[in-house]
Amino acid sequence: MNFVGIGPQELIVILVVALIFVGPQRLPKLAADLARMIREVRQYTGGIAAEFNEAIKEFEKDTEPERTQWKEIGQGLADASRAADDVARVVEADVQGAPKAADTTAEPASNGAAPPPATNGAAPEPAAKTEDRA
Repeated sequence: MNFVGIGPQELIVILVVALIFVGPQRLPKLAADLARMIREVRQYTGGIAAEFNEAIKEFEKDTEPERTQWKEIGQGLADASRAADDVARVVEADVQGAPKAADTTAEPASNGAAPPPATNGAAPEPAAKTEDRA
């Protein structure tokens, strides 16, 4: 038996102290007053809890359309995120599996000139000849 964290030994000590200080004539009235006060506090807190629960239910009923809309938005975002992840995985797999277009073993130009364009195996076009007209 534990009442508000007070064990049986502590309860007996409290009753003995109350009997000594209050006296045997007023102790029953004090106990009745204490019991009435505890009952009123329980009723008051029960009423407050009922009002709070009613307010919460009313709030949930009033905000149901918005909550449903936010759930749909969240689901759409989750679906879009999954789709983007899938596309990223496919692109990454394509990039890793694709053959290299340019020869990476060639030394880059050290004179600051731009590297020659990739030819993709085709022969380079001959340069245009200019004639002197003098």
